[in-house]
Amino acid sequence: MDGTHNAETKIRREVPLEELPNFCSGVGEVADDIIGESGGILIPRGTRLSSLEASIDKVQAKLQRANIVAVPVVLPGEPGMEQLEAFLRETDPAILPLDPELARQTVSQVEDVFGRIKEGDCSTEDIHSLAEQGRTLARRISGAPQLMFCLGQVRSWDEYTSVHSLNVALLSSFLAERMFPGRTELAEFMAIGGILHDLGKARVPLDILNKPGRLTDGEFAIMKRHPELGVELAVRNGISDRRALEVIRGHHERFNGGGYPDNQDKNTISIEARIAAVADVFDALTAKRVYKDPMPSREALSVMTGAMSAHFDPDVMRVLLMSVGIYPAGSLVELSDGSVGTVVGAYSKDLVRPKVALHLDRFGKRLLEKQLVDLCEERDLFVKRSLQSDDKRAF
Repeated sequence: MDGTHNAETKIRREVPLEELPNFCSGVGEVADDIIGESGGILIPRGTRLSSLEASIDKVQAKLQRANIVAVPVVLPGEPGMEQLEAFLRETDPAILPLDPELARQTVSQVEDVFGRIKEGDCSTEDIHSLAEQGRTLARRISGAPQLMFCLGQVRSWDEYTSVHSLNVALLSSFLAERMFPGRTELAEFMAIGGILHDLGKARVPLDILNKPGRLTDGEFAIMKRHPELGVELAVRNGISDRRALEVIRGHHERFNGGGYPDNQDKNTISIEARIAAVADVFDALTAKRVYKDPMPSREALSVMTGAMSAHFDPDVMRVLLMSVGIYPAGSLVELSDGSVGTVVGAYSKDLVRPKVALHLDRFGKRLLEKQLVDLCEERDLFVKRSLQSDDKRAF
């Protein structure tokens, strides 16, 4: 996050009384007050299980006399991002998140250009420099097996428009590379178009951009002009590549028609605009805004393949689904043996069998040496459940 990981994520589990000793060497705590038959508290909520280890036989006997057959336990959620990144750096460097310094630099540059446009002080060099940053992003993620860690790293930042531009650039480039392997120039221009796709919003009043409620017809008419305004700004400042301009102008067109600004449909929308439309909506749904919480990645995919499915090219959606997987990178999951870890990627056509970096064993004990498990190879293991509602890190 996802990052977007929820630092407050806790894993709740009902531990059978006979298995309680196994959890006393772990990091779990009692989830609720354990109440005896007389109404007294036998074990208070928050008691560390490790503190019961020395007297576990007596504890079990006391609970058994009170007819308690299981103890509610909570385990901590995820490890810190620094520890996870260090682990991945050693085991599978290809799935490391985007360099945070490059991400921050890009977000700062987008903010600066938007500010200059609003002030009427934006130069051709500013736009070209931002476009070149898009090219750099495309080259940096070229060949990456998993993108969601990149998106998750910045999705929780506050600067929505700037972060959204970065994420759309990353996801558009990634999808283009997946759909057209070897066409590196297309992937680069998708990133350039993505970083510039909302350029026209610099001409839209902030009270409309950030309005928490529904836009009026008049306000929406102004908002709908931003693709055309973006193209005007880009062309005026020397951006002439058709592919990048297609992204800027067409990212709100719909596969079944009814989009804007040109009301195109599947017969006329360019592939660049089709890819950008998917990237734009996916990131918008899963982003946190001042007026809405982020939608979990899996829920966003469900919406986009369900109620909104007619809006998107099914071929692009298929690639997005294969890339994100049922359990997106950054999802905290419990496996069938009770162990807990963080999904770091899905690399096969089996969407329910991702790679998982384990950090708790089945008894809630922290693993001194984290393990990277590929569920496509470990056929006896499977994801039992996702353990967090936001499912994300920022991707």
